[in-house]
Amino acid sequence: MLFGLFNKPFLLFGKTALPKELADPRRILLTHFGSTAEIIRSIPVLIALRHRFPYADIAWLIEEETAPLILDHWAVNRFIVVRNDWTKHLSEVRRVRKRLRSFAPQVVVDTQNTFGSSLATWLSGAKYRIGFGGKQARYLHNIHVVAEETHHIDKNRQLLQPFGIVGSGIGFDMPDFEKDCLAAQHILSHAGVHGNFAMFHISAGHPSARWQEERFGAVAKYLLEQWNLPTLITWSNHEEFSRAEAAVYAADGAAHHAPWMTTLVERKALSQLATLFVGSDTAELQVAAAVGTTCVGLFGPTSALENSPFGREHRMLQSHHRSSLKKRKHLTSEWMDAIPVESVCAKCDEILIEKTRKQTVVPMQVAPVQRKAA
Repeated sequence: MLFGLFNKPFLLFGKTALPKELADPRRILLTHFGSTAEIIRSIPVLIALRHRFPYADIAWLIEEETAPLILDHWAVNRFIVVRNDWTKHLSEVRRVRKRLRSFAPQVVVDTQNTFGSSLATWLSGAKYRIGFGGKQARYLHNIHVVAEETHHIDKNRQLLQPFGIVGSGIGFDMPDFEKDCLAAQHILSHAGVHGNFAMFHISAGHPSARWQEERFGAVAKYLLEQWNLPTLITWSNHEEFSRAEAAVYAADGAAHHAPWMTTLVERKALSQLATLFVGSDTAELQVAAAVGTTCVGLFGPTSALENSPFGREHRMLQSHHRSSLKKRKHLTSEWMDAIPVESVCAKCDEILIEKTRKQTVVPMQVAPVQRKAA
């Protein structure tokens, strides 16, 4: 851990003495404007801070696109929600600065380390601004932490070191919204799924991370035949609807697709009810793991070592990984295609066998599905 030139801790009787603002902060700000998956991976930092400083006033500066997923989280006293493009407009920058100065944090923790998030730490006027001090943030943070861990969650937890927090547990405690839980139950009822079910999310952040819909259908068919477990297939945007229909068709009556354009929060509620989740490296995979659902993650061009859901109960399949994604636009789906259906089915078996031992899987009742004509 490398502290800024003017913020080095001093030694007292041979031990490092933390400044008062770090030993017992009254106001803490977290900044993160990344993807939903990155937001989820930042939550353990929030939970650790709340457990260590139960009476601190903790705020989270977040963009409006990802805010609905974690609004009303019990560990946050206040959310400061900003426009997604706030750094592009001087008036918005001034507005954000005014709101941050009104909160007057003593310490800011930047788990993203981009220009936008690090700029926010500086605009806040906080005495201590903690981050990894990357190329875009080295002059805006004044406490730099050296990233030594591989997994993003472990790496983020290193930002707790300036507070003297080492070896904290992993927690998410995702908030539940009653209206979204009711919406999820309505979706399942409309699809004719009653009881346990598997949830497949067929979308991907990039075409190179897509697994073929016919393969999703084959796995769904296997789960119904071997485990009497129906499948609900979800997707993120209207462009994926045809892929969802193709996966349902390939499943030959073993799968249903969610209705048109479910929200991320509704998909979170659905995954929370699911027995099993299967998907590629997406926000939905991280969300499903965060709400306690056991996952099978499919990784091609991205690294499972860095991005997999945290926990030994999850199963990952990694076909290939390129250390740099700078030329990702040139990647194809060949690495995802290298993940065979049999391997995914085997991982599902491992999870379901373990759940059967714990007596959590019971027979289903599934309404018949009308297969669409070719």
